[in-house]
Parts: sequence; structure tokens; C-alpha cells
Amino acid sequence: MNGIEERLRDAFGARAETVRPHPGAHAENARRLRRSRTRRRTAASAAVLGTAAAVAVPAALTGAHGGDGGDGRHGAAGVRSPGDLVKASTIVTIPATVAGGAAFTPDALGADGSVVGRTPDGRVYTAGPKGGRPKPLGVRAEGGLAAGKGFVTWIAPGSWKLSCRTTGGRTGVIGPQGATPADPVLTGGGAVVGDDPMNQPFVATGCGDTGRTVDNHGKGVLGRAVAFAYPTLFVADTSNDDVLREIDVRTGAIVREHPLPPGVRPLKLTGKPDTGGARRAVPGTGSDQQWRAAANEGYFASLANGVLRVVARDGWKAPAPPYRAGAQGAKADAGARLTAGDHLIAYTGAGASGVIDTRTLEAGRAHPPGLGMVLTRGPVLAAGGWLLWRDGAGYRLGRVR
Repeated sequence: MNGIEERLRDAFGARAETVRPHPGAHAENARRLRRSRTRRRTAASAAVLGTAAAVAVPAALTGAHGGDGGDGRHGAAGVRSPGDLVKASTIVTIPATVAGGAAFTPDALGADGSVVGRTPDGRVYTAGPKGGRPKPLGVRAEGGLAAGKGFVTWIAPGSWKLSCRTTGGRTGVIGPQGATPADPVLTGGGAVVGDDPMNQPFVATGCGDTGRTVDNHGKGVLGRAVAFAYPTLFVADTSNDDVLREIDVRTGAIVREHPLPPGVRPLKLTGKPDTGGARRAVPGTGSDQQWRAAANEGYFASLANGVLRVVARDGWKAPAPPYRAGAQGAKADAGARLTAGDHLIAYTGAGASGVIDTRTLEAGRAHPPGLGMVLTRGPVLAAGGWLLWRDGAGYRLGRVR
């Protein structure tokens, strides 16, 4: 057992008396330990996938305006630049290589136009709204990369410590009990949110705040952080109540609860106990399923089994039928990304990517034909009023119209 596994084991033991068990607790803890052994391979695969996606020819994504009858099926569509969605005078170029020639793949875009990413060997680089070649941060990361207003976060290889550095060079640690590299770190409104190794959400205010665990309101499982639109944190409980909760991070209050998005599979346990008497999780259920989510002020988007769905937060109704973003099944979601800006939802996949302008969903049409997707090659990220996309030998960054 290596150091990180020992710390995970100690954390589980220290929290055992303060966290009410639920039927899948053993399976959840086993999954965490198993993932700690494999996350280096996961991080390496993600870096390779990001680089490959930058040059892939779109074959999996299908077209946008085909009238799918609600099942996400469309006819073929071409690829065009998402640059039409941004103000031309604001577009800058960020090279896809760093000094020395190593490939640079963006991991996160901040609402202030800041960009953080990695080279294949895990070295962290940053860029910003002025463009130019990415600059080294002087650290390596296994995960936890996020960009906020004036700061970036990362988790070093072999660690569960979420580090945070301001543009002024001050470095701190966020998370009262640490974080795991395989889980997302989300930012907005100056806040940083994520999950600790016990699968409990936490929230902090910038680099100067260690943060606090979100109140679980007496529930065995509050949920895993999946999306953040300040001040609302979306947490998915797939192990107990099977709901998606909206949490106000300013107060810790549960504001609303919704059914889990279609395609998201709650935790299911095998019928036969193991030698220790515990039942194991069925692969691809509960927290083991790799589905994605993102949100802005008006909409919540989810990607599960290769189908992208968007619902309006006001009324929780789908303004348009879903979108088939690739082949169905778990492989369609592995390595995919969903991000959201003020008006855009961006999807990055292994074959091709796309952007949805949520303002087109507000036209009030009685029978919209489906989600309209602007298709593009390579990674695309949205945050605040910014959009980042791959364009030839580099990336373009610009302010949304």
C-alpha cells in the first residue's frame, strides 16, 4: 500500500463515526482506493486524448438541426469555426506548444480569460486573454486543474493536496481534507468547490481560504460535485436518494432537488457478497459512471451515454430534444468534457467538439428541432464571457459576442 492509499484509509477511519453509512459505503470506499492506484494512468491517458483530439477528424458527432424526435439522432453535419460566436477584435492566439516544443493541452478556462493546461509529462503552464506562448507555473499536476479570477489550482502527482496560486505568486492549500485528482475542481464567483476523498463536497473562497465541508444535512450522502454556477453547486447523489441537488454555497442550504439526468445510473450492488460479506458495486453505476455536467445561470447540461441534454433551470424543462454527441455507452463519455460560460455550453469529445449558444434556446419555439451545435475540431472550453477553441497549430481565445 503506497502513501496516498494509507492516507485515504486513515481518512476513511477518521470520518467513520461522523458520516452515516449508506448501502454502498463499502463499494464507494473500495472504488476510491482502486482509483487512487490507477489515477496516474488516467491522467496520462487524458493528456494523450487531449492532444489527439486537437488533430482528430470529426466522425462521431452528428448534425444539429435534423429533428431527432427526442432520441438524439441527427443527420450528418459539417465542421465550422466557433469564432463566429466571439468578437473578432478580441481574438488572440495561444500556441499549442510551449518553449522547447512540447505539446500544450488546456485543462481549464477561467471566467477572467485565464487558461491553465499541461504538457504530456504533467508540467503546468498558464496563458491569458492577451494570448502568447503559455508560461510555466513551475509545478507538475496529476489533476485538480482549474482557473479562477486571479488564481489557478492543481494537485501534484502522488498527492491529495489541492494547491492554489495567485497571479501574484502566493501559494496556499484548499480543501479541509484534501481532494482527489480524478474529480473535477470547479470555480466561479471567487469560490472554489470540489470533493474530498470521502466524496464530500467542499467550498473555499479563493486561495486564502482553506474552505469548509458542505453541510450534509444529516444525509448519508449529500452528493458529488458535478457543476457550479455561482452561487449554486450541483451535487449528484447516486448512492442513496438518487437525486440531483442544488446547494447555495453561501449558506450551505439545499435549494432544490431534481431527478437524476436521463442516462445516469444510480449505484447498484451485486447480489453475491465477497469474502468479507460486503456487496460490491456493479461497474458503471453510481460514482463509477463517468458522466459529465455543466451549468450557467439559465441552463443545466448533462452528457451521459453519449447523449447531451440541456434543461432550463427555471422549471427544469428541456427547451429542445437531446443531441447525440457520439456512440452510446460508457466509452462515449470517457475523456469527454462539458463546460459552460454565460451564454455558451461547450462539449469536448475524442472525435470532435461543439458549442451550444443557449440564447438560441430562448426563442420560445413550440417545437424546436433539436439542440443546435456549432461543430469544431479539438478541445473547446467556455467560461464567463470567454471561449477557447483549437484552430490549426494553435488555440484561439476571444470574448463572446
